[in-house]
Amino acid sequence: MKRSALILAALAVTLTLAGCGSRSIGNKIDDQFLGPEVASRISNAHADLDQFLGPEVASRISNAHADLSSPTSRIVVTSYNGVILLAGQTPRSELKDRAAQIARGVQGVKKVYNELQVQRPASLLARSNDSLLTTKIKTQMIADSSVPSARIKVVTENGIVYLLGLVTREEANAATRVVQRVSGVQKVIRLFEYTN
Repeated sequence: MKRSALILAALAVTLTLAGCGSRSIGNKIDDQFLGPEVASRISNAHADLDQFLGPEVASRISNAHADLSSPTSRIVVTSYNGVILLAGQTPRSELKDRAAQIARGVQGVKKVYNELQVQRPASLLARSNDSLLTTKIKTQMIADSSVPSARIKVVTENGIVYLLGLVTREEANAATRVVQRVSGVQKVIRLFEYTN
């Protein structure tokens, strides 16, 4: 019980601190190397597309079938540059397939990675552990100068870490090495788009 309370407290502090700054350290580092104007345009273009696509895909999926929006399913939709990751859990394989089909039908979606698992939704403790793991990973990425942390999204589900972003192969390898060193990571799945 103490361990659960400690994890939840750490998660609450992490989430509170995450909202404190208007720009991430990764964005500030990119500003330094690309110049603030160029970095801002790149970040804003991806952010604008992602801010629309993620919620739009999630809304269409939850409205398509009662079981996709019920407590028996937990679907996490992540978008980066028109690439959609579906992670989480759903009770039946036909619902998993339906969610991917819906996501592919949304205008602006270039590719869909359907990583939904056919099983019961993850527990609150498992989700808290995943959030803590994601925070550790992002912290390590920010600390590593070879990883463009502002251009990489990290999603963790049941200890499986998904990496999305627009990076070079060298940057992808560096990010993967960082993730593999973090205790608690079960597996790393790279869903990057490569610039080289």
